[in-house]
This record gives sequence, structure tokens and C-alpha cells, in this order.
Amino acid sequence: MEAAYEWARGMSFANIAALTTDTQEGIIVRCILRISDVLKNIATAAILVGDTELKLKLQTAVELIRRDIVFAASLYF
Repeated sequence: MEAAYEWARGMSFANIAALTTDTQEGIIVRCILRISDVLKNIATAAILVGDTELKLKLQTAVELIRRDIVFAASLYF
């Protein structure tokens, strides 16, 4: 959880990998991807119940998370 929080705050992936020495990089990436999916699903639910303030907060969180190497289409060209 700390890794995802620091990622959203703008920490580089190299620093996050160093912060979580007992966790493989692929697991960190997978967790961040899943958190992004969960945030999108909750934002959709917020729209359905009419909570636009929550939807906007969740969209902001998704924008903070969706960046750099974690969301690259492929590391191999």
C-alpha cells in the first residue's frame, strides 16, 4: 500500500523498488494496475448513485496513478 501511495505522490519507480526491497517489481506494477481499475470501478458506481464529488476525486486519483513505466504498453519494442 505504501508503494502505491508514494507512486501517486510522484515518487520514481526506482525509489519505490528500493523502498520495498522484499517485493518484486512486477508485483508492485500489478498492484498499482489493480488499484487503478478499482478506482475506475468505484468512480463508475459514484456516477450511478449521483455522487459527482466522489467521482471527481477518484478520477484525480486515477490520473495521479496512471503515469510512466507502470502504464507503458510494453517494455519491449
